[in-house]
Amino acid sequence: MGMLDRFRESRAARCIEAALGQEKPPEEAVFAARQLREIGAERCVPILCNALLHGPVPLQIEAALALAAIHQRFPDKRILEALHGALLHERKAEQVRQAAIEGLVELIDVRHAGSLLEVLKSNRSPMAVRSAALRGLKKLGYSEVVERLVESFLFGKRLDPAGEIRKWAVRELIAVDDPDKLTKIFEIAHGRRKLRYRAVSPEAGGPAALVLLMARVDPRASVRLLNQMADDSNPAIRAAAAKALQSVKGRAAEPPPAP
Repeated sequence: MGMLDRFRESRAARCIEAALGQEKPPEEAVFAARQLREIGAERCVPILCNALLHGPVPLQIEAALALAAIHQRFPDKRILEALHGALLHERKAEQVRQAAIEGLVELIDVRHAGSLLEVLKSNRSPMAVRSAALRGLKKLGYSEVVERLVESFLFGKRLDPAGEIRKWAVRELIAVDDPDKLTKIFEIAHGRRKLRYRAVSPEAGGPAALVLLMARVDPRASVRLLNQMADDSNPAIRAAAAKALQSVKGRAAEPPPAP
């Protein structure tokens, strides 16, 4: 780092510190954090971590992104701890938690994505944060996206009376680019994959709920599996498959929407 950048770095850090002490307007601190995103080094980590904890929301967002950028130049476990902590802090603004996810995804691999999974599994996670965590997991190549969405669908019923989590899970399952997603849901319903104890839980709707879910996720592609399940030895699965097939055929017979 040249002398000019060192001077700019020091001035930006002092500006953030002064803003946290209410001696400078927060807008100047936000600009300073953006500078540190480009030129900051290890010396800036404590002041940026403090800004992430105590600053106004716009400064917290920029601090998270600046910390992530610094970690790429100067790896520092304090940065990872700060970003994971901000993500898991349920009282943090949604935009701050999303910025923490954005930063983390550039720094970690899927083996260290536990905080993203925790957000995805929590029924208290705001939808925007939940969706950001899912995007992050996809970007990291997480292999069990379908399973986690099915989990959200199954457990959303009990703690989300309005059904928003379940609706979100269905939308995301429809969007998942995985040719085996229906087979995975089929196997969960039959206890041949993870989530067996959750899939058969009465409060989750039992395996019949997953049969109906398959028809919602991909009506056309689900027909083959639904026909197979219509002869299942489990009466709940059998009845749900018959109901789902009737629904799918009814939709197929409807005229296409007018252009």
